Amino acid sequence: MLTILTTIDKKQPVQDAIASVDRLHELVTVTQDASSIQDVKALVVDTNDITIPLDWYDLEPPYVFPAIPFSTDYLLALVFYKLGNHQKSFEYVVESSPIYYHLLIATHLHFGYELSDSMVNFCYNTSPHNHAILNYYGVVENPLTNEALKAVFVDAIAKSKNDENKVFTGKHLLNLLLDAGELDEAKQLVQEHSEIAISDEAKNAMNVHMAGILMAQLQMPYSKAELDEVHQMQLQSIAYFEEKGLKTQAGMLLVDAAEVANFKGDFMASKTLINKAILYFKQEDIPEFLGEAGFKKAILLYTWSKNGNPQYYKAAINAFQDVLKIFKRDTHPQKFADVHHNLALIYSEIPVSSEEKPMWTAFCASSFKEVLAFYTKEQYPYEHAMASHNYATALMHFPPAKIHDNLEKAAGLFEEALLLRTADSYPFERALTLLNQLELGWLTHNATNEEAVEKYEAMKAKAMAVKTLVTDADLLAQADKHLQELEKIKSLI
Repeated sequence: MLTILTTIDKKQPVQDAIASVDRLHELVTVTQDASSIQDVKALVVDTNDITIPLDWYDLEPPYVFPAIPFSTDYLLALVFYKLGNHQKSFEYVVESSPIYYHLLIATHLHFGYELSDSMVNFCYNTSPHNHAILNYYGVVENPLTNEALKAVFVDAIAKSKNDENKVFTGKHLLNLLLDAGELDEAKQLVQEHSEIAISDEAKNAMNVHMAGILMAQLQMPYSKAELDEVHQMQLQSIAYFEEKGLKTQAGMLLVDAAEVANFKGDFMASKTLINKAILYFKQEDIPEFLGEAGFKKAILLYTWSKNGNPQYYKAAINAFQDVLKIFKRDTHPQKFADVHHNLALIYSEIPVSSEEKPMWTAFCASSFKEVLAFYTKEQYPYEHAMASHNYATALMHFPPAKIHDNLEKAAGLFEEALLLRTADSYPFERALTLLNQLELGWLTHNATNEEAVEKYEAMKAKAMAVKTLVTDADLLAQADKHLQELEKIKSLI
């Protein structure tokens, strides 16, 4: 839906223009009362011009149109543009129209079409803001470096005609800074722009960004005061989006808020928030967001199941299975593999009876095979090593198999992980694998005394290697414990 705010002298011409297209009035409301506007999409028509308000909600490309001289055709072109019918909008303009090139560039931005140098130059000469936007979000022939792009944004902010436009351009510079991980600079920019933000939309945009920055800066052990600060900012903006009927925007923030509530140890609040996000994404029919929210919910349930709440293991499995209905092997292979990695871990950890254990271990092995089929050691060495390590660890606790030796298979997977987890590149991860290898060593038997001596030397070398790789007190204590146990059996072999 779209609302057109107009003046007394232009109300009839605007209504006549809308009435000239069959049933268009069902999608467009014309009013003179600004306080009555409910739609987040709007146009403003005064005596001479048509103006498009700034889009603070990312409903369309952040291209800023100039004021357009009023005519029925130009009004209808912009109405259909705002309604998302770009093809129809071009039926009301010709190439010589002052609005034509703006519509063309904005449409290219919307659909991700390539932007020519002439389009970039047009924006360079007409709007510093649009020039920055094209270079950041658009597909351009000669992309700028991050530093050059920042300079373009800074120039656009300096040349903004008023504070509202300055904050609007700053909002998108903040996206660039967050993408680049430049959190301190982003935080300073938010603080500066929050002081000059005038409209509620601008203030909310800065609040959302500040919440995102503060969340990204959170570090363990989490400070309760910092968590509370972030959470309150998130809830404030969620309420704002909900009041505007912007369920997608509210849903994205709800996912983050659920994570912060989890950090606070408030599981029930976290679960409520993520369920609300899932509901909104279902209502808005956005499968990608629904899948991501479902994945976060599943991770949440899995986390809580591992922390003294085993009753949530099966709920986590069900949640991950729901995600697989969206992230399928052929459409989202990496997400599919990530879901199976988590499922494999759950299948290996879930407390079940000895009678049920073979069934769960079969599920576990099947999921790990899905993971390793995608995360190959050639394309994804780090992930392949992690999956190999986790699979080997799970195999150590499998019941005996009839057709192969699970412990022998685990040993091979640990060796594969070590080939990739080198001491120089991944010392911490290598130490973890070595410690698990030591645990495996205690489970395997030796056929001869020579084998026992050989394994003793190998295990001692691994324990000593851990002590050279990390400074973590817990890992060092584990290595020392293995060395002490090895010393006890030294005389026996």
